[in-house]
Amino acid sequence: MQTNIQGSLRNLSESLGIVLTMSSGKDVNEAAGCEKATAAVLVESVEMPKDVPACRGFDFNKGLDYEGMFKSFITHGFQATHFGLAVNQINQMLKWRLSDEKFDPNTEGEELKDPKVRAKIKCTIFLGFTSNMVSCGNREVLRYLLQHKLVNACVTTGGAIEEDIMKCFHPHYMGDFRLKGRDLREKGHNRIGNLIVPNKNYCAFEDWLKPILGEMLVEQQATVREITLTPKQADKIVLIDTKGGPVVDSEGEGIPCGATIFGLDGKIIACKKAAEVTKILKAAQKAVTVTVSIPGEVWTPAKIIRRMGKTINNPDSCLYWAYKNDIPIYCPAITDGAVGDVVFFHSYKEKGLVIDTAQDIKGINELAMNAPKTGMIILGGGVVKHHICNANLMRNGADYAVFVNTGQEFDGSDSGARPDEAISWGKIKVEAKPVKVYGDASLIWPLLVSQTFVREVESKKTIKIESKSST
Repeated sequence: MQTNIQGSLRNLSESLGIVLTMSSGKDVNEAAGCEKATAAVLVESVEMPKDVPACRGFDFNKGLDYEGMFKSFITHGFQATHFGLAVNQINQMLKWRLSDEKFDPNTEGEELKDPKVRAKIKCTIFLGFTSNMVSCGNREVLRYLLQHKLVNACVTTGGAIEEDIMKCFHPHYMGDFRLKGRDLREKGHNRIGNLIVPNKNYCAFEDWLKPILGEMLVEQQATVREITLTPKQADKIVLIDTKGGPVVDSEGEGIPCGATIFGLDGKIIACKKAAEVTKILKAAQKAVTVTVSIPGEVWTPAKIIRRMGKTINNPDSCLYWAYKNDIPIYCPAITDGAVGDVVFFHSYKEKGLVIDTAQDIKGINELAMNAPKTGMIILGGGVVKHHICNANLMRNGADYAVFVNTGQEFDGSDSGARPDEAISWGKIKVEAKPVKVYGDASLIWPLLVSQTFVREVESKKTIKIESKSST
């Protein structure tokens, strides 16, 4: 059709050229210019590949069909298409099993030869979200994922930790972006976008957290105990040299793993090798009192968050479900917010609490390194985005990735960087097909979850019902 238009225009130009030629030389030049412009505007098209879909939105004449509408997003164009691609990417994460891949004797152990074993090994999913996701209604959406064990690890910021707990005591309230800061300050009201958080919410959080910090400080301290052992127990005791001395693991005999022996029958001794200690116990032919030093707890942000989830014991809480389902929540910036404020004020009353980040970085990196397949879903940017991406760098990149944020890359920020930049660093695999959805996650995230994780949970319910009916 376009070729026919071009031909018609050329014929018209030629006709005009004849008329204009009869008029003047200037008109001839104008005719030639017209023909040149026509050729420039209507460059002949190369045929589109047959597998490229046409742009088409949802036809509401078919009725109110939400499922059909969401499916149509893939051909809707702009960010709606990116939404559809993100849905596909997350569903691929959920669908993947190790049984989809051939057994590789060079990288996999013999235990992974069994197809049934391979079918149970899933993609390891990392979920990152900034604190505002817990400030808004996305807290309940995030809780759903943790409650149903749909992700393997989370990374967030300090505000998300405190606000999840605060909401167990008092709600956040709806406000307005245009409320005056001066007026709110006088009322003791804090604004997060168009949400309001009264100061009393933070006071309740501080009252709740302070005694927990006191307990943690006590558990951090090393203790000394005297434990009586009999010769019969000698062979059951395993000693491993560490920290300059043996560590006892008695498998239920009452000596905690990690306890360093430094005394026998009230006498201080040099640290003994395993064989020497067991030899003493056997030679004594009687009960021997062993003096041990039991190291205290080494608190990391993830361990603190786990303790908080256990203590709050509230099914509305994200932290509670993460604790219950043993899903680690990593928070490198845990002191950047109300948790840090409480730690600061508590340090004047009881000094010495130490928060170690070294164990957590080892934990998240090894989780990525040991996973046969990984996926990243990151809402927002900053530390949560980079922390997850950097962990996946340790395995030469994630296999799947979905970013949802409003950041732009022109300022060189990691928050705004497109997935392709992460590929250049080795944080996403070269062959991956990552997706970035530009938009507000408070709107996009619930819709994404409805088309992915919720369907996964509901499909399992259907399978259970069908299996029950068949029996």
